[in-house]
Amino acid sequence: MSTTLPVLAPRLPGCPPAVDDRTYTKEHTEEEWEAMREVIKRLYIRDNRKLNETMAILQARHGFAATEQMFKKRLKKWNLRKRTYRKSPSGSTASTPAQIAEAHCQSAVTSAGDTETVDDHTTASSSSPEEQSPEEVSDTSVALIRPSNNVGPYANLEQVLGNVFSWSQSKLDAYPVASDPMSRYLANPNHPPIQDSRTMYRTFELVFDLWYHGKGNLAGLAARRGFYVLEFVLSEDHPDLVWHVLDTIFDMVDRGHLQLLGLFLDHATILAQRQLPAQHPLLRILQQLRACDYHSDQGRSYLCHILRQAWMRNVDMLAEHIESSDPQRLWLYEQLIWDGRTRLRKGSELAKRQDAMYHALETMAEAQDHGPTVDDSDRLRIEALRLEFTQMDVGDKKKAEELALGLLNHTSSDTATGGSRSSDRFHAYARKMLARVQQDRQEWDTAEQNLQYAIYKREAAHGTLNNLRVIRDMWVLAAHYQKAGRQGDADAITADALSRAQLYLEQGPD
Repeated sequence: MSTTLPVLAPRLPGCPPAVDDRTYTKEHTEEEWEAMREVIKRLYIRDNRKLNETMAILQARHGFAATEQMFKKRLKKWNLRKRTYRKSPSGSTASTPAQIAEAHCQSAVTSAGDTETVDDHTTASSSSPEEQSPEEVSDTSVALIRPSNNVGPYANLEQVLGNVFSWSQSKLDAYPVASDPMSRYLANPNHPPIQDSRTMYRTFELVFDLWYHGKGNLAGLAARRGFYVLEFVLSEDHPDLVWHVLDTIFDMVDRGHLQLLGLFLDHATILAQRQLPAQHPLLRILQQLRACDYHSDQGRSYLCHILRQAWMRNVDMLAEHIESSDPQRLWLYEQLIWDGRTRLRKGSELAKRQDAMYHALETMAEAQDHGPTVDDSDRLRIEALRLEFTQMDVGDKKKAEELALGLLNHTSSDTATGGSRSSDRFHAYARKMLARVQQDRQEWDTAEQNLQYAIYKREAAHGTLNNLRVIRDMWVLAAHYQKAGRQGDADAITADALSRAQLYLEQGPD
């Protein structure tokens, strides 16, 4: 394992991970800096890598960690500067696919503190995004409808757009709403279905987290877990399937885990050929991605670009269905909200659809209240979706705080139906969202209490101390301690989370 895993270390993907200065940095002697001088010069100057990527590689491969300020001071002392180039005159040359994709790749990197959904977490290894302007987003959406004139090496890759469209459209036209993976998950959160595609996606996120924290052997175990469950995931013919597979692929490209990406594409293609019809959109998508030259800078950049274009087309299409179809069909694509800030989906501008989205959620809530039977899980689910959309997409923090307090009230032990695991799960989510508002006001102590209680309720929901979702909430608390300047507490929580991750992986899938 130790001889192969280093290949999965951060490489040049165009969107490198940032370095957690406070966790790993130390003061280095003049001799230590000089020993790294040629390596830094090669990475930063000759290979033209970004500074945070250079820092990440030095930390991962050479165990040499320092703050960004230390690096900048040292580069100035050594007089190491990158060349600057003038911009080409407008219209003088045609942009290459890599140039077209660069801005999209950059905007795909999310800050771990920017999102916290029901199952999301915060990692210290994420960097801040470069936001797209509304004009750029609009131009992207329009471009999705235009036929491509590309007949070069990326022509086949662009067919991904058509296959994604075929997949989503067919599901929205014909998929039975009654079959709902999230409902099955909420019924037994302590035993999530093995075919749950979102759990698979989060498992591969755990791979990246463990590798970042220097736990290569555990990262290998997590990768094997992800590969094992993939066979079951492909048996669930639900709209979420394609998107969680593409999210996983995007993260591997984006973070530079290219060996892992190759293994994933090969394994997924073989399984899809065995389990899916020959013309199934997912199989065709995998075959097209497998043929892409993701080992080149240009290939990786264009792959990033194509996947984001596919997602933007999906957003536009689903937004139209919200307004034109039965609001109950929102269950088909509620992950549009929950996963809207994953690395692939960042910048989807869901706030522009807030009237239609709020109307659909309100109609669903009314249907639940006046139905023959009241499903408590669905009612809480709608409340949580409204809260997530209000805080993370619309950005109305005052309204979000009101919704979070309401969800807390509905899921407290004395009001929730039977103190169900599902109620505990949504209670944990409400605590985390409320903590975000308190962090913005720098109410560190109150936010800490809510995050600690969120972990407690998550443990109650999943019935174990070492569940994947529990571990993810612990990353959130560790990040909070870092924001509050309590690095010792952050290190302790991180160590606890890593030990639980080891137990989680050693126990094997259900």
